[in-house]
Amino acid sequence: MAKYTAERIKKAQDKALERLDYILETVSALDFVEVVGRVGGDVVTYRVYNDGSVCEK
Repeated sequence: MAKYTAERIKKAQDKALERLDYILETVSALDFVEVVGRVGGDVVTYRVYNDGSVCEK
């Protein structure tokens, strides 16, 4: 189970880094992985859902 979670977090971070300069924090939940990072001097939060969709929170 931990290996699956680590792979899920890594994939979510890779997907979020397409939009972010760098990652500050990552939180794993049941249906999504929340990635907090910086882009252009702003702090933004993205939720990367298990189906691959990305939403800004």
